[in-house]
Amino acid sequence: MGNISNWWTFPGFKIEEVATGFDLPVNLAFVPQPSTDSRAPLCYVTELYGAIKVVTNDWSVHTYASNLLNYTAEYEIPGSGESGVTGICVEPETGDLFVTMLYRQGSQIMGKVVRTHSDDGLRMSSAETVIDGIPSTTKAHQIQAVTVGPDKMLYVNVADGGESDAAQEMEDYRGKVLRLNLYGAVPADNPVHGSPVYALGFRNPFGATWRKSDGSLYVSINGPDRDDIVAKVKPGSNHGWPMTMRTNALFVWQYTQAPTALAFAQDGIFPQEYEDDLFVALFGNSYLRGRHVKSKKIVKMTLGLEGGVTSYDEFVTYIGDGPASPCGLAFGHGGLYFTDLHGEIESEGTRGIGSVYRVSPILRHATSQLEGIMLAESDNYELVESYVYFPPESVDWTYFSKGAGTKTHPRMGDAQLWDITVKGRTSRNAAWSYPNPGAGTEHIRGYLSFAYGETDLRTERSG
Repeated sequence: MGNISNWWTFPGFKIEEVATGFDLPVNLAFVPQPSTDSRAPLCYVTELYGAIKVVTNDWSVHTYASNLLNYTAEYEIPGSGESGVTGICVEPETGDLFVTMLYRQGSQIMGKVVRTHSDDGLRMSSAETVIDGIPSTTKAHQIQAVTVGPDKMLYVNVADGGESDAAQEMEDYRGKVLRLNLYGAVPADNPVHGSPVYALGFRNPFGATWRKSDGSLYVSINGPDRDDIVAKVKPGSNHGWPMTMRTNALFVWQYTQAPTALAFAQDGIFPQEYEDDLFVALFGNSYLRGRHVKSKKIVKMTLGLEGGVTSYDEFVTYIGDGPASPCGLAFGHGGLYFTDLHGEIESEGTRGIGSVYRVSPILRHATSQLEGIMLAESDNYELVESYVYFPPESVDWTYFSKGAGTKTHPRMGDAQLWDITVKGRTSRNAAWSYPNPGAGTEHIRGYLSFAYGETDLRTERSG
């Protein structure tokens, strides 16, 4: 069981433990359009040593599938116990799961992708192999993230299996991102005809996510003892390993951070100022205790229009004394969710109880009154340069008329000024809005703000 007091998060957000009792929870994936039934599935969590758990809308945890590995995993972390069942995603149309895992074939450890089906979403009823026979290792560099792209194709991250030269060999699927249809066939429009290889030259690509604003795949890649990176993956791209880690890198950590899962803030789950920001879990070394300057945190990146990162902030940081660290990461109902692989345990080598946490915006409420009359009230205001901007639908426009003055902002352009008339008294140019705000401020188009001192403006936070 976790301890939320051991996690710090960005101002304006809160952390909750929403589910616990997991055994080494790695990744999680949300049902795209969950039912409102309290017993219906909300998300699925992979457990490293052979199970998938389902969390329902009432935050109950159930076993979806167990005994998925055909070998006994040894609890040696770091070491031979670092692999098993890892990647997971939900097929949007059927609700089937795609899961990456290892299996033993004779004396060899191999990787595969399995598609599972459930009649009710709560318990696996059948499974079929999508692709298998990929040489692997039990020491971390295995088959990793799996995603369904906007083209309804399956994308699979495969690490180099400890054989770095394999990353450049087209006939070897290690060190690649593979592209298949949902049944395992090679699409006709792949970069190389007849090959599932979509991109090559990867060392250990753990996480993968899709960015809606450009329709592209982004991955996190672990370097050897330096140069962990985030990269944008293009069809046929070669990312350089084993010669270099930096080819096509969008962002480079010079020293080891061990980035795992990553996700973009999309669909308005976070406030507008965070929309399209990239969030990356930095796991660090296994069982590293206490706070650490380079890892055990989630960072937030803003990506530039021409590529690269224009801002970088710590968003969540572990500040306790234990080995807890974020691993899986995904946006879902009401916030950003992450798994804590190790949990809060007493000693190294002891198997802890993992948890799932949610980071969500603190509810905000703002009002603006004059002479006891409510002019505007909203839970969804925007804050720009310390001014509160109310959505137009939250304003009682019967008290407003267009003003005669002018106001120009270097980024937001020309403002429309507004007079306010209440109980026979008019306050001239007491409010303003921007009909055509400039780049980076488009989200406040038509929103109304008030001059300080002209009205009784109050903002509150709850939660």
